[in-house]
Amino acid sequence: MVLSTRKRLMPRANLPPGTLTAEPSMRPTIVQLMTFGHGTSAERVLETPESIRSLELPEHQVAWVNVDGLGDLAILEAVAQRFGIHPLAMEDAVDTAQRAKIDVYGDHSCIILPMPFLAERHFRTEQVALMLGKGWIVTVQEGGDGDCLDPLRRRIRDHKGRIASGSSSYAAYAIVDTVIDAYFPLIERLEQRIEQLEDEVIFRTTGDDIVRIRHLKRDIATLRRAVWPLRDAVSAMLSADHVFSPDDRLYLRDAYDHVARVLDMLDNARAIAADLTDIYMAVTSNRMGEVTKVLTIIATIFMPLSFIAGLYGMNFDPERSPFNMPELDWYYGYPFALALMAGTAILLLLFFRRRGWLGTTFLRVQSRRPAAARDQSRSRGA
Repeated sequence: MVLSTRKRLMPRANLPPGTLTAEPSMRPTIVQLMTFGHGTSAERVLETPESIRSLELPEHQVAWVNVDGLGDLAILEAVAQRFGIHPLAMEDAVDTAQRAKIDVYGDHSCIILPMPFLAERHFRTEQVALMLGKGWIVTVQEGGDGDCLDPLRRRIRDHKGRIASGSSSYAAYAIVDTVIDAYFPLIERLEQRIEQLEDEVIFRTTGDDIVRIRHLKRDIATLRRAVWPLRDAVSAMLSADHVFSPDDRLYLRDAYDHVARVLDMLDNARAIAADLTDIYMAVTSNRMGEVTKVLTIIATIFMPLSFIAGLYGMNFDPERSPFNMPELDWYYGYPFALALMAGTAILLLLFFRRRGWLGTTFLRVQSRRPAAARDQSRSRGA
């Protein structure tokens, strides 16, 4: 299972700083404008570079321009020209391999955020570049799979919460907080996978479990690699007193706490995933030992039986000497040999059982197994 099917744009060498590049494989660019504040909101699509350059921002409201897709270089350049975005900021927005960070360019700032997704049973992240200026916000996304900002858009349309007041810096915080909160449902799914896999590794181990554990570790590493620099970025936002107001920084502290919680949950998941590998190896080794023990017990039982069979299989003539196997002339000689073999086998089995070498390991494991897991196993067997 591949963790990410999307092609990442890496920085091109030997290009001047601030150069914009568009890959033909990237999705077409769609620009959506949302204006809101003081109890009103409006939305429309900006289809051409000319409509973007001629855009007039409303007074006492926030203009949120969302650029979805990086395939149209002309539209990207028009957005940069209309809002006076620094070339380095636009370069970071187009280069989707950036770490989470915040850069300040005079009268506007650039915030890079990793936005999480669950696609085809694996986790991945897409970059969101947030440009923040006085009265306007520009978000640049890779595009194609939607985003996690729809709840925020609904709050704006319904004029709910502080975001409807028309503060661009608070709206930027709300976007950051929404992206951070999008990690919690994914981590909840991750924890469910861990619980299910842990039960299967202990009680129903198969050869595919080690592959699933490897995929689990890679998913955790993907999320952790995205969240770790995000904590430093939010910490830097708390220090940007010329970008966020004191009230906004109070809310940013709450966002920082959320990032810290996400990291704690990921660290805990990573530790459990590492333990799962050890548990899998221990269970596999234990089961191999159980198989070896059963084969050894069988071989041990048949050793005296083979001795008895070999002893009575020797061709000595009892007529030559009374010491040459007189049992061969007995009326019950053959039943006696079979009874001797059966008695020997039963005595060995009782001895192995008494020493705890037979028939106790599985019973101990089943007795310690949670009742819910036993019921689930019975229902599957039924």
